[in-house]
Amino acid sequence: MNDRLTAFLKRAVSVAMAVIVAAIATAATTGQHTLTVTFNYDFTTDNACSTTVTKACLQQFNIYDVTTGTPVKLFSVPAPSGASSAVTGITGTSALLPLKSGVHTFGATAQMADGTESSPNASTATATVLPSSPVSFSLTVN
Repeated sequence: MNDRLTAFLKRAVSVAMAVIVAAIATAATTGQHTLTVTFNYDFTTDNACSTTVTKACLQQFNIYDVTTGTPVKLFSVPAPSGASSAVTGITGTSALLPLKSGVHTFGATAQMADGTESSPNASTATATVLPSSPVSFSLTVN
């Protein structure tokens, strides 16, 4: 593998990140859902921040809704403290979010401690957000 490809594989979230987005309807409020993401990331080039390393490190992953073409930040997932190699199964769950039903495209970015981050369109996943269930329901059987 050439050096350029190796560097790209190590740095790009889109290569190492297999985002599995699950839109889970909750019964709290109509149209409110949580998102759970699971992904992998190779921290070999950009090590994760820790209590002792707070600069020039990867701080967090940001999850966006990129359905409309304009990224809307939904929530963040902290990087595993001090990670310096490939990590699989990084997970995060959002708070309740107001999501309209339908097909959505979600993007994930890696954000450094100085605020720079990768493109929200480089690593994406698509999920269907189902409509919420009725708030109340009654039935009469005759």
